[in-house]
Amino acid sequence: MTQPDDPRRVKVIVELIDHTAAIAELNDRGDLKQRLEVARTRIKDPQIRVVIAGQLKQGKSQLLNSLLNMPVARVGDDETTALVTIVSYGEQPSARLVIAPPPGQVAPEVIDIPIDDIKHDLRRAPQAQGREVMRVEVSAPSPLLKGGLAFVDTPGVGGHGQPHLSATLGLLPDADAMLMVSDTSQEFTEPEMRFIRQAHEVCPVGAVIATKTDLYPYWRQIVETNTAHLQRAGMSVPMIPASSLLRSHAVQMNDKELNEESNFPAIVKFLSERVLSRENDRIRDQVIAEIGAAAEHLALAVNAELSAINDPEDVRQLTEDLERRKQEAQEALQHTALWQQVLNDGIADLTADVDHDLRARFRAIVAHNESVIDSCDPTQHWAEIGADVENAVATAVGDNFVWAYQRAEALAAEVARTFVEAGLDAVKMPHVSAQEMGAGFDGLKSLARLEAKPIGMGHKAITSMRGSYGGVLMFGMLTSVAGLGMFNPISLGAGLLLGRKSYKEDMENRMMRVRNEAKTNLRRFVDDVSFVVGKESRDRLKGIQRQLRDHYRDIANQTTRSLNESLQATIASAQMQESERNTRVRELQRQINILTQVSDNVEKLRTPVG
Repeated sequence: MTQPDDPRRVKVIVELIDHTAAIAELNDRGDLKQRLEVARTRIKDPQIRVVIAGQLKQGKSQLLNSLLNMPVARVGDDETTALVTIVSYGEQPSARLVIAPPPGQVAPEVIDIPIDDIKHDLRRAPQAQGREVMRVEVSAPSPLLKGGLAFVDTPGVGGHGQPHLSATLGLLPDADAMLMVSDTSQEFTEPEMRFIRQAHEVCPVGAVIATKTDLYPYWRQIVETNTAHLQRAGMSVPMIPASSLLRSHAVQMNDKELNEESNFPAIVKFLSERVLSRENDRIRDQVIAEIGAAAEHLALAVNAELSAINDPEDVRQLTEDLERRKQEAQEALQHTALWQQVLNDGIADLTADVDHDLRARFRAIVAHNESVIDSCDPTQHWAEIGADVENAVATAVGDNFVWAYQRAEALAAEVARTFVEAGLDAVKMPHVSAQEMGAGFDGLKSLARLEAKPIGMGHKAITSMRGSYGGVLMFGMLTSVAGLGMFNPISLGAGLLLGRKSYKEDMENRMMRVRNEAKTNLRRFVDDVSFVVGKESRDRLKGIQRQLRDHYRDIANQTTRSLNESLQATIASAQMQESERNTRVRELQRQINILTQVSDNVEKLRTPVG
């Protein structure tokens, strides 16, 4: 499968960048040229990233291997995908480790490894020399990858506390599409539905691949049920049943009919029609906005100079107008400007809201599980309670991350509106990076074990005998005055009653101690998670603040410079000789014509592709 011929109009966009950059260089606007060079690099990046995600043991890695007709991901009976694995096209199979940089360096280090090593757990690969392995990169000569696709195989998000949930969500904002993998052994679990909802809000282009249809005879009913779940949740996500095993057999035997039965052609069709067409092409939109902004900045200076040359008598009025606009822009764009206030106030509100949202979710989890603890014997159900608590906490962290990401994008748009209100129309929206937001959380411990053990029959018998022994002696001594023996019906009956009372009190006290211990463990675990996640959350929002501040400061500086350049050009044009003026007019008119055509094409390109 190959990518359609230039569906994004990349050649046109690159040509617009070249024309605009040439005029920026002629006008000594190195700042605009640099931003256009960055835009050129981004739009020419052919990779289309597809994240493959899902719960543990659903067949993600086997799906990828069968899709590419070659072993590029580790498979097995245990948790095989422990590291993010990025698979892209290469003429020859190869593999690399991306490891954390040594102290004092910023960029991660890339180390080549034998391709056969991808069959092993690489978290502690000897090539890393004890440093953290961040991800694995694999190149494969698959025709499916040649069109620009790059698959990102992620660790399973299930298990105690769903340790990889936030890290997987952090990959989705920069992805072009997502394949959510769920086998057909049962309908969606509640954690799966929550994850699909969270992922869909961040990356709307995606499909659910219902795997292992060859193992379960009732897979059609499961697919229908899951499709209904998605419809009720308001998510228009296609469901594609498939069998990796049938696909592998079809490839080995070159059996076209068996390949159709595996339904892998439907997956390839989805990738071709919905992903390679880049339905959700945020990079393209950002680059187009960058070109429009640069063209507007340049047109401001060129038009001002051209007006001054064509109408020398109006130079004073034009100069005064530019001086006024420059003063207004400087007043609106200095450090005390409205956009700075909106940004600072927005980040402060966002930090408080995100922290409050996280605490509210954790309080609800604690309250719910404390009521569960009060309604049962924790020693009998601690494993189930612990799993529910860890999954609920992981889901809460994921929901909080998605909400914070959406709020950060809304804040960026709100800051942009302050520029528009100040009369600046071409303000490019920044890309809020999920990497800047720090979606992964490390160092979280599991819920502590319960020290108390279930009581045995021997302890129950001894507790009952201890209480009954005192009752028999006490009432036996009293009845002996009346001439009865130590052991008589009265003393034995009293001993039985007191023994039962003692046993009941001991059981109640023990259950109270066990429940208090369970609640203490629950609160300690949630406090530990809140401590780690709260710090990470504040750090991610500080990163977003710096990202937005630097972006809009560049916009402010560009605008001020554009107005200043226009003012200087107007003054200089009034001092030109006639011959120089005619030559300059022709050159400026040529630049204006080019910039006008660039702006017209940018408006046409803003229309969604396909």
